[in-house]
Amino acid sequence: MNKHTHLVLVILLFTMGIRAQNIKESKETSVTNKDVYVPNEKESLTESAIKQNFYQNAKQAGLNEEKTKELLKIIDERNQVLKDLDAKKKQAYAPFSIQDPGTLYNFKINEARNYYAKKINGSLTYKQYCYFAMSDYKVETKEKVDLEYTRLVNGNPNLTKDQQTKLYSLIYDYHLNHYLTTAYYSFDKTIQKTKLGMLRFNFEKEFAKFCKEYNIKISEINTTKNNGFEWN
Repeated sequence: MNKHTHLVLVILLFTMGIRAQNIKESKETSVTNKDVYVPNEKESLTESAIKQNFYQNAKQAGLNEEKTKELLKIIDERNQVLKDLDAKKKQAYAPFSIQDPGTLYNFKINEARNYYAKKINGSLTYKQYCYFAMSDYKVETKEKVDLEYTRLVNGNPNLTKDQQTKLYSLIYDYHLNHYLTTAYYSFDKTIQKTKLGMLRFNFEKEFAKFCKEYNIKISEINTTKNNGFEWN
């Protein structure tokens, strides 16, 4: 592989990142779109439908009645705390303060979000969490995948349908797990950064192996990182 090809490969890998949680935990923590029920866009988002989806997700995640009630308690408490803080923020008035009225409450709201995110993290495993959160990132994941997948397929017209399907799955699973990992560890940026680093490391190995196996050629791509990821 010449230096130019190697550089292009590195750029693409940085753009796409990785698929699994880490080598030791990949079988237990990584999820794919097939693992979890995802409501389609035409389904009603009524409170009844949301409630039904929640209990269906709890069942798929293997939560018993006690665990489900515990999770609901955390969610209800979090929602009430955030609602109260938001109301106080809107009512805040500080005519002689050098800080805007919302500054203190922004801090408190962020603190509360981290507190309850950590409680949910402690209550659910990563894979259990994904059963509840996966559908939240369906649209964003598809948008990122379609762009990268189309670029690769157009540059490799000899790929079979089966190979194209595997390629799409590889890219989709990365982006999906990137969103979910970011959310699952949102309460601690240090842990979050470490986990995302593991994701990228594993993907780089898997993607390189995939390219070699199917002789995938990587064309020149835009080097601008416009994917919202932090790679430092």
